[in-house]
Amino acid sequence: MRKFLRIICILVGVLFIVSGFVKAVDPVGFSIKLDEYFEVFAADTESVGFISAFFLWLTNISIYLSMFFCVLEMVLGFMLVFGIRMELTSWLLLLIIVFFTWLTGYSAVTGKVTDCGCFGDAMKLTPWQSFNKDIVLMVFILIIFAFRQKIKPVFEGKYTSTLLLTVFTVASSYLTIYCYQHLPIIDFRAYKVGNDIREQMTLPEGKVPDQYVTILTYKNKATGEVGDYVMTNNNETQAAWFSERNLRSLPWQDSLWMSSNEFVKSTSEIVVKGAQPKITDFKVWDQDNQDATSLVLDEPGYHFWVIAQDMSKTNKYSFENINQLASDCEKNRIQFVGITSTSYELLDPIRHELNAPFPFYYADGTVLKTIIRSNPGLVLLKGSKVIAQWHYNDIPAYNEVRDKYFD
Repeated sequence: MRKFLRIICILVGVLFIVSGFVKAVDPVGFSIKLDEYFEVFAADTESVGFISAFFLWLTNISIYLSMFFCVLEMVLGFMLVFGIRMELTSWLLLLIIVFFTWLTGYSAVTGKVTDCGCFGDAMKLTPWQSFNKDIVLMVFILIIFAFRQKIKPVFEGKYTSTLLLTVFTVASSYLTIYCYQHLPIIDFRAYKVGNDIREQMTLPEGKVPDQYVTILTYKNKATGEVGDYVMTNNNETQAAWFSERNLRSLPWQDSLWMSSNEFVKSTSEIVVKGAQPKITDFKVWDQDNQDATSLVLDEPGYHFWVIAQDMSKTNKYSFENINQLASDCEKNRIQFVGITSTSYELLDPIRHELNAPFPFYYADGTVLKTIIRSNPGLVLLKGSKVIAQWHYNDIPAYNEVRDKYFD
């Protein structure tokens, strides 16, 4: 029995450590996921004003909650693996898994949050996959909780366990804080250094995209009967799907039928699940709402992006170094642009306050938070390939970039 318990402790403990680690290397990313949950809960509790306001308030401290939960997961996993303070450990694990199971169950049933963020950007799980994973974990943790008295520490000495736990907690905290104050030390995103953004925006060779079908609903004017129809399609795969759904071909050439039926609605559904490019939503436009994606992405040589997702909350002190770098780039004919989701009306006075000597373009805020976990952040590209990224705490001088990266 004790061997069985030890195996379960190791499996669950390692899973918690890994889950905490992949989020700890990107605590800003996990805080974005927490914000998504808080905003959904705020909308769902809008009728109860103070509860809705509380969830919206939580978005102000989501980064600190993110770092806390990252460290807590890793520390609890460590304590479980080594059998440290099992009374406290088992209770905390039980409370956490009950909460996570409810959370992923809510996501699965409502479909309002499509990715729980359990493993950050390292592994994407559907809501139902996350819920099923938590159900399995719940069973294991209930076993651990029931037999917690039988789980003995790996190390007999009390001080040895305490020392190891202290060192691990400090190391976990340092890792999380470091990745918040700089950038993820391990990057799982499509915009990471070394990736070509154009390639990430392109469907892999030999792959086909999702195949959709439009379903047209018509109502018979005389009988009130409602039926679903599709336009005639000779594709064998789609034809089989139509047959399974008992969908009929629309008799659009039958003028008598068309006059005796009225259109109700149209919906689209996926017939065949295909592949998707890793980047599907990168688009940039100028202040006149003209597409500027190619202008900022396809510059053939080296060029810089300053990503400032929200200029009203950006770190303004970093712009002294950014502006100096921009001026040096202008002297050396290297393109340097800013990209933000802040509207022109709000951006213009802030830009003049900061004396930013470079043009700004606009993009979706979620996309910008995905590109770099810093507001502002700096990206160096050559063509559409990402060469380097910097947090606002680490903005380099032009000479440093030239000596390290330029050919």
